[in-house]
Amino acid sequence: MTTWDDLNARARGLAAHLLGRATLEGLAHAPDLPTIAAELASRGYPVQESARTSGAALELAVRRAIALKLRILARWAGSRTEPLAVLFEDEDRRSITALVRGAAQHAPAELRLSGLIPTPELPERALEELARQRTPASVASLLTAWRHPLAPAVLRDASHPEPDLFQVEIALSRAFAQRALAAARRAGRRGLLFRYVRQVIDIENAFTALALSEEKEPRVAEVWLPGGRAITLDLAQRAALSGDATAACQLLAAGFAGTTLAGVFAAPDKQPAGLELGVLAAQITELRARARIEPLSVAFLLGFALRLRAEALDIRRVIWGVSLGAPVPMLVEGLVTAA
Repeated sequence: MTTWDDLNARARGLAAHLLGRATLEGLAHAPDLPTIAAELASRGYPVQESARTSGAALELAVRRAIALKLRILARWAGSRTEPLAVLFEDEDRRSITALVRGAAQHAPAELRLSGLIPTPELPERALEELARQRTPASVASLLTAWRHPLAPAVLRDASHPEPDLFQVEIALSRAFAQRALAAARRAGRRGLLFRYVRQVIDIENAFTALALSEEKEPRVAEVWLPGGRAITLDLAQRAALSGDATAACQLLAAGFAGTTLAGVFAAPDKQPAGLELGVLAAQITELRARARIEPLSVAFLLGFALRLRAEALDIRRVIWGVSLGAPVPMLVEGLVTAA
């Protein structure tokens, strides 16, 4: 049986350095980027003195600070790195998806990097190199050369002259789900890690059903990911065939009955920053509650990883919101971090 006591202790120590809701709200009230830079620097973020007026440079400092925390966890994980694929490879698939889309759209490298989180497999320099690639095929080739575990999933679909980006994303999600499930099973089918992986798969299937709900002939079976529990293939098909995102959300909410996710899907219009961020906030809430009930489980570690993602998204939102002069109430309302 996999034990998590020492990693939880390390995560608790790292969590003490997260900014928290009050600090993030304070940043949202900042008059300019230099004020944000000064606050981040005082909190240990590696902000370069010469780059305190650059939103991209501040984002880079955030990425580096979060990458350091993940490297510390990976170093302490040792032989448990494999079962924690759901943490590290989940971030990698998000980054790869964004980088492939950025290459297909010929977006500037800085824009492609926005919001990405470095991991032990894809550190900052690797993300920067991938962001400079001119085509999705070159992104896939580079990942293959580096022997990234998700590279085979990207190579087939991304190598076409005009790749179907939705298919690339599905292939990445399928490869990630298979690897995460296999690793979680080895850690124990009755454990929280296995249940969490199944929930992540359910969430992916729910988002896919929503994405297909406005198509005339949604082919859900072709893109559905096996391994979840709440969102069955039948439910996903019914949601996609509803022909309306609101009706689809109601069906999906029923699948998540008994969890905080149910409320998020039941009232997607009440999520100030969007459904995806509402789901992230709900996951964090669930894991915090689970960590209190099962303090020796992997719950705190999983919750900490999601809180890192939330903090990165929140700081990014504040940086660009302040830079563009967005209303403070809108910035505060859209924060994912709860405490």
